Amino acid sequence: MASLLRTLCVAALALWLGGCATPNPVAVDYDPAFKFTTLRSYYLLDPFASGQVSPFEIKRASQAVDGQLRGRYRKVDSREAADFLVRVQLLSSDKIAVYENPYSLYGGYGYFGFGWRPPLRVRQYRESSLVVDMLSPEEAPLWRGSLPSSAARYEDPVYQQQRFAEEAALIIGRFPPYNDVGYD
Repeated sequence: MASLLRTLCVAALALWLGGCATPNPVAVDYDPAFKFTTLRSYYLLDPFASGQVSPFEIKRASQAVDGQLRGRYRKVDSREAADFLVRVQLLSSDKIAVYENPYSLYGGYGYFGFGWRPPLRVRQYRESSLVVDMLSPEEAPLWRGSLPSSAARYEDPVYQQQRFAEEAALIIGRFPPYNDVGYD
C-alpha cells in the first residue's frame, strides 16, 4: 500500500512540475533544403541596431554571440574563407502600456481616509529583441533565431554582458536545426 501511495505521489508531482514548464522563448526559422552539417567556419558581419540602442549594447550582444559560436565553429578573418556569415541585430522600440482600473476608489491610509485615483494608468517602456541571422557567403538567409531581450534593463555593464551571454546561449543552442543527419 505504501508503495502504491509513493508511486501516486511521484506521478502527481511529475504532472504538477510538467505543467510549470515554459516553452523555449527562442523563435527559429530556417531553410529546410540547406545541409547545415557542411558548416565549419564563420565570419561575423558588422552588427545592426535599430531604435534607442547604445553602441555598447550592440557591441556586448555581438561579443556574446561570437563567444557562443567560437565553442562550435572556427572564426575566420575574411568573408571569402567562411562557410557562413553571422549578423547580430539588436532591435529596440518604445512601447506604451495602458492599464484600466475599474475600481478607482480606494481606502486611504490604514483604515482611515478615502481617496480616488484615475481609472487609467500609463507606463512607457522599452522592448528589445536580440536577432541572430546565419547567411550564406552570398548573403542568402539560412537560419534566424530571435529572442525578446531583457539585457537593456541592467545599467551595470557586467550584468548586461552576462544577460546577453545567457540570451546568446539560448539562441545559439537552437543552431543548427537538426533537419538532416548529414548522410547522403
